[in-house]
Formats: sequence, C-alpha cells, structure tokens
Amino acid sequence: MCIRDSLAPLRAARAGGRLRTLPGLSAALPDREIVPGELLDLAGRRLRAVWTPGHTPGHVCLHLEERHPANLPGDGRLFSGDHLLPGISPHIGLYEDPDDTAVTDPLGDYLASLERVGRLGVAEVLPAHQHAFTDAGGRVRELLAHHEERLTGLLALLATPLTPWQLAERMEWNRPWEQIPHGSRSIAVSEAESHLRRLVKLGRAEAVPGGPPVTYIAV
Repeated sequence: MCIRDSLAPLRAARAGGRLRTLPGLSAALPDREIVPGELLDLAGRRLRAVWTPGHTPGHVCLHLEERHPANLPGDGRLFSGDHLLPGISPHIGLYEDPDDTAVTDPLGDYLASLERVGRLGVAEVLPAHQHAFTDAGGRVRELLAHHEERLTGLLALLATPLTPWQLAERMEWNRPWEQIPHGSRSIAVSEAESHLRRLVKLGRAEAVPGGPPVTYIAV
C-alpha cells in the first residue's frame, strides 16, 4: 500500500521511463492509492489509513476503530508496521522528493508521525516485528525521548566538523562499529544523516563551506 502524498518518487521514475531497483529485481507497484485518513473499503470494519512517513516516505499504519475484544481501555487497535515497535527504535529512512528541491527531513517526518499516532489513544499495537503491546502513548514518549537524547549527543560530537560517515563511526550502536557488517554500515550512515538533517532544520548544526566531502558542525 502507498499513501497518495508519497508517490512523487514513483511518478518521477515512471516519467523517466524506468524504475530504479537493485540488479535482478523489479519494482513492486501499488495496486491502489490510499488517502491519509481514508476509511478503507472493508465490509463490517472501520479500518482507517494513518500516513506515518519516516521509516519510509509512504509508510502507513492502519487503525482498526473498534472496541478491543478484551475490553482494554483505548480506541481500537493499530497495525503499526515498522513505525512503532515495542523494543526497537525503527530505522529512519533517507529519501528525497524529486518534485521538490528542498532537502527532506525524514526524522522530522517520523517524530511528527509518532505524535500523530500517540494522539490516537489505541488500546493495543500490532507491529510488524517482535510482539503485540499496549500503552502506545508510553512507547511514543520513549521514542521521542530517545531521538532527542541522540540529537543532543550528536551535537557534542559535532564540536569539530564531521562527515556523515565519520559521525556514524562515533555514534553509539547496539555493537561496536568494527563489528557492524559492511552492508549494514550504509544504513547506519543514512541514520546519521537523517539526524544531521534534523539538526540543520532546527538551526543547531550547519554544513561547513568547502569540500567535498561535506562536513557539518554544531552552531
């Protein structure tokens, strides 16, 4: 499923006559577009689409607006995909909008999406990984605090100019940098850059003139 507002990259690729994918793979095209806030056509159910960009630009959660069968307090259940997980901080994707020359802010998108989901007040969350859980609002607050703590830590690292790769090498992960497989390091670097973009957006960091490579410093 894709949210209509997030299809700019797909439209641009189509306009160019091709879709970029990894060698040997073909692109998965959506069979329908979903409007944010739309009730899906599902007989006997109230399943509403909630656009939650951040992990990917078109990520969607689905809110089942029905009384929970166990009568848990709250407003239905949330199929949260990769947006809200009980024990993992979801990866923040790094994406561009070819219809807009402005630099995107994936982490800002994610944090806004988290707050939107937190306001739903759901009784139970059914994620794509790990296990079902309750207290969505508490988990949202934990993730908001986690990213604020990470942004603060990155500002200390940016006392001297660093590239996104150099920043990723110095960040805290679930294992030492030397033990992270090379294929996963690019994901770590994109995570670092998503936080850098947020700091720049907030006016707390800036790119240093010169380069390449581009380096950033706290302001």
